[in-house]
Amino acid sequence: MSPAILLTQLLPLLVFLVVDAFVTDVRISILAAIVFAAGQLGLSWRRTRKIDWFVLLDVGLIVALGAVSILFEDELLFKLKPAILEGLAVLLLVALILAPDRFLLSYFGRLLPAGTLGTEALGRLRTMFVAMCLLVSLHAVAVIICALAASRRIWALVSGPGFYLVFLPFLAAGLLRYLRARRRI
Repeated sequence: MSPAILLTQLLPLLVFLVVDAFVTDVRISILAAIVFAAGQLGLSWRRTRKIDWFVLLDVGLIVALGAVSILFEDELLFKLKPAILEGLAVLLLVALILAPDRFLLSYFGRLLPAGTLGTEALGRLRTMFVAMCLLVSLHAVAVIICALAASRRIWALVSGPGFYLVFLPFLAAGLLRYLRARRRI
């Protein structure tokens, strides 16, 4: 998933928070996020003439869960949207972990320059998928807990920037490995 796609997921949440800071009716805040997300999708299509299916799924969830939240005057479903999307991502990661080697080589071979992914790299790739699966699952559980028991602001912190904070220990470990490897050279 590209950083641009992750940013597009974060922006409707930020719109929700900004509007929520100025109005007392949560339905207006949810509606603002829905309109913004739909506008994002429209602008993206207009620029590239392509639809990213992950972004379409994200916008679809925002619209569907936001509409149900407005209809029933309960923001819980809207708040659960990140956890639902992450649950789908975990299912995809599990499928990649269990996929046969030839599928992974073919799939990633189309995305990477020729010869950059060999069979020896598949073990490390699967290990990375397992780690991502665990981290995304951890974040989804945190989002669910915050959606059920925390304030909107705490939920927004956990469901937005909290996603990136979950990965910080792995980023730090990777950076340390890189620095140690450079010292040996």
